[in-house]
Amino acid sequence: MKRKRSRLNKGFTLIELSVSTAILFLVAIAIYSAFFNGVRVWRRANINRQLERNISIVFTKFSIDLRNTFRFSKIPFEGTDTAIFFPALVNTASLTEKPQYEVGRIVYFFDENKAALCKEIKTYPEVYKDVKIEDKDVITSIPNVSSLKFSYCYKDVITGQYKWKDSWKKEEQDSIPQAVKVDFVLKNPENKSSFSKSIFIPIGTGEQKIELGNVVP
Repeated sequence: MKRKRSRLNKGFTLIELSVSTAILFLVAIAIYSAFFNGVRVWRRANINRQLERNISIVFTKFSIDLRNTFRFSKIPFEGTDTAIFFPALVNTASLTEKPQYEVGRIVYFFDENKAALCKEIKTYPEVYKDVKIEDKDVITSIPNVSSLKFSYCYKDVITGQYKWKDSWKKEEQDSIPQAVKVDFVLKNPENKSSFSKSIFIPIGTGEQKIELGNVVP
């Protein structure tokens, strides 16, 4: 009887404790890894959703600005592959005052130093006097941009078809493009996020004065 009691009262051996501890450690690592990966995926999805919402808001404003442009001889519609200039009615009142609009110019451009799509607003007197806008007054619309390109839809006077080009010069086009397209890539260490947006302009005709170096009558 004494021998049986001693065996029953005998505790775990060191090997059994080591094996049990190792198993619990592996289970804990597996649970932590699954939880950590789930949190990381959730955070990434949340950041992507927020980023898409911000981009959507920016391009909604950009679309409104472009679609409300108009012909104004003193401020022609012009653009390059990294910047676009066009006349618009700009609000000159502060946020606490009643909106007051006057003719001015809006510029959207890619700032390589800031790696961002930026927006600059000037009134007509500021454009006429070529007033330099301070950096603090330039609006950063979309940050962390690695590359950006504007394209302009025009009507080919030979084929009658609408095509895309990388610039819009007043010497070649005495008009407003049919549409503007923006292609850009965001800086992302894990994967490249590419976006493309085409904005049609109601009053845009896309007609050209010059084709292949010849003046169109």
